[in-house]
Amino acid sequence: MTDFMPKHTTQIHDLGAPPRILSQVTDYWTSLRQAGAVPSRAAVDARALGAALPHVFLAELVTPRVARLRICGHRVEHLLDMDMRGMPLSTLFAGAARADLTEALAQVARGVRVTLALQGEDGFGLPMLNAKLVLLPLTDDAGQINRVLGVLETEGSIGRTPRRFVRAKVTALPDTTASAPAPAPASPVLRVIQGGRR
Repeated sequence: MTDFMPKHTTQIHDLGAPPRILSQVTDYWTSLRQAGAVPSRAAVDARALGAALPHVFLAELVTPRVARLRICGHRVEHLLDMDMRGMPLSTLFAGAARADLTEALAQVARGVRVTLALQGEDGFGLPMLNAKLVLLPLTDDAGQINRVLGVLETEGSIGRTPRRFVRAKVTALPDTTASAPAPAPASPVLRVIQGGRR
């Protein structure tokens, strides 16, 4: 999923994503759920992501609030104009947006799908850049939620690189996606009956 592209730090990349990238990846993730459980990393087939693949990344939760990129689509890498494998996901963020990202990752570690609205840095040589980021939890072979399937849909151009996001606002935070454990059966209530046999 990563491209080894020549690096041109002054080149302006058009990051426009094809339509329905977010819904395509989210729908695919939903299709992998079994009985409402969080899907496993092993179930993800890159071929099924099709045109969305350049906008997708896979990350490992090294702690509940820190994710390290393992596979990264080239459209995501264009933001920093470099191979991002092995780097923290927070490298794409600056300032207060990093704290917002860590809070979102903490929710993902609990099995929650999170959507964030992002805004890029502004200034000279930096055209408008907005984005939406969806973070989808995945499990490892042992069933632990410590993987993240992410998809980044952007609107605008990078301008000068590197380009980071300085604002991140959670726009969708549904209930926990993992199946809730079945409640334990209630213990029978015992009552003392007056006048019974002694």
